[in-house]
Amino acid sequence: MEYLNPVLVGIFASTIASYLTFKVYSSSMRRTDYSIARLFLRRRDTIKSLKVLIAGFTIFASGRLVSMLILLGILEESAIYYIRVPIDVAATILLTYSLVILYEVIKPRRA
Repeated sequence: MEYLNPVLVGIFASTIASYLTFKVYSSSMRRTDYSIARLFLRRRDTIKSLKVLIAGFTIFASGRLVSMLILLGILEESAIYYIRVPIDVAATILLTYSLVILYEVIKPRRA
């Protein structure tokens, strides 16, 4: 576990997710009508991206539930490292995967 620290994985995944968020935003703002049309034309991939995003939000919410249980004293503080950090990493990875799919859908195609 010392080589694959969940906190470092989380930082790396968050950096990638931030970069992809910027790429999706800039691609969609550059040619808005084109991006919207691509969302509807590649409906299957768009729906897949949204399903992965919803799964990521669900996992993220479960991480916040663990935090609330820690604050209420039901779980001890060590649960942050053993439960919540892996949950946050999983949520970030799902967010990143969703953004990759979404970027592939809306990025401009070169003829």
